[in-house]
Amino acid sequence: MRPLGTADPTRIGAYSLRGRLGSGAMGTVYLGTSPGGRAVAVKVARTDLADDPEFRERFRREVAMARSVGGFWTATVVDADSEAPQPWLATEYVVGPTLQQAVSEYGPLPAPAVRRLAAGLTEALQAIHAAGLIHRDLKPSNVLLAADGPRVIDFGISQALEGVRLTATGEFLGTPGFLAPEQISGAGVGPATDLFALGAVLAFAATGQGPFGSGPTDALMYRAMHDEPTLDGLSSDLVGVVRACLDRDPARRPTPGQVLDRIGGIDPPGPDGSDWLPAPVQTLVQQYATHLHTTPAPEVPSAERQAPPVAEQAPPSGSGVGPGELERRPAAPAASATDGGTVRFRTNRLPGLIIAACQVVVGFALAGWAGQASGSDPVMRVVAVLAFVVMFVLATRHLIRSARRGFALELSRQGLMAAKGRRRWQIPWETVARVRVVGDRSEPWVVVWLVDGWTPPRKLAGRVFRTYHGGYRLYPVGHQDGRRSRAREMDEVRSALAWHARRAFDPSA
Repeated sequence: MRPLGTADPTRIGAYSLRGRLGSGAMGTVYLGTSPGGRAVAVKVARTDLADDPEFRERFRREVAMARSVGGFWTATVVDADSEAPQPWLATEYVVGPTLQQAVSEYGPLPAPAVRRLAAGLTEALQAIHAAGLIHRDLKPSNVLLAADGPRVIDFGISQALEGVRLTATGEFLGTPGFLAPEQISGAGVGPATDLFALGAVLAFAATGQGPFGSGPTDALMYRAMHDEPTLDGLSSDLVGVVRACLDRDPARRPTPGQVLDRIGGIDPPGPDGSDWLPAPVQTLVQQYATHLHTTPAPEVPSAERQAPPVAEQAPPSGSGVGPGELERRPAAPAASATDGGTVRFRTNRLPGLIIAACQVVVGFALAGWAGQASGSDPVMRVVAVLAFVVMFVLATRHLIRSARRGFALELSRQGLMAAKGRRRWQIPWETVARVRVVGDRSEPWVVVWLVDGWTPPRKLAGRVFRTYHGGYRLYPVGHQDGRRSRAREMDEVRSALAWHARRAFDPSA
């Protein structure tokens, strides 16, 4: 959770706001408190949606239906105002991480936890469908892991957004890798669409990746339409039902009732409730609960701010704009100490230029020596030419690398900033699933993987920051430096990541 900004409201309806939980396709999500002290998640629509009468009508209808959703495993809609200057709705606040966060930080869930997750999510879909709704965007980031079981959130929102013109912001409804073939092809959706997403979510929970792997959006969509899912790692009692859910033909997918029959009965939770989760995730749930009760409410000024945020609102999840933006700004200064404040790194071109100059000098020296020593020996003349060519190629390589625009990396409590030349990308920690230093000791890179639904700015993706196994290369660690300097900077970068990105940092080489 992030503190409220100067443009954020301190109150929405009857709810006082305590911080920003994030943003999504609908708008900004806040942590709020009811007059009776109950924690709620308040979702406030973006300004452009508020000005769209079609969205307001859909929002009004879908919220009314969502409020009728019962069951144990959904985040209950407790309040809403479709007539507000910017429509909003409040749901029960679920204390716990998303499935996306838990798996990204601690790896796949054990088989018993996946089985309980399957039962809870299936019951949630049963309740959602009984109310006449289709979720349309069930994915790991829309599943919360509470102490007593999972919760499904954001049901009804996708349907409220459907049909609204979103092309201006480059948004995409749905999440590749969890979209059913009928959604991809534009055919009609139904309850079976959510069952396909259920199968993909369970595969992710059990294996750490979706059933169609990772990669660009078009590749994921093609695999979902034409390839068989990869289900290695699923337990034998679940692989059959997950495969049935992922059938490309909606008519052949099971109903939620049939899924529950195939899963079988689930034992009730133990005395502490959270024993269904692995120990690290239980600890994370406890940290969320502690943070909720220790976060103070912000001081309310004499003239309370009622208007929802506009200028400082983070880009919506799944948009083409993503969590950062292009901005012209000089590169960051050299690295500072890891003292809890901002830590900065930048590439240094001077060592590469010096090495290139030395290689040119050595090349000419070797060529001259071999030429003088050769006399009329043709073999020595060939050696002279080869020596010069090798040194010239090495020098050219260093010159080309030194001529590239400089990289910079800045780490702070709020997130990281990656820059290449005068273009930069701001990445809040809440959008980072994993960050690590990859590559061998000669060419290590800082690589970041974003949480499900977030994409980098279109002008950056695959161009300024190249892709790497589903992530993005942000910063070349000491590429132009000598071995000792590079090793020292690697240690400094790892230390800074471990300090500022404690949940997202992957220490593996």
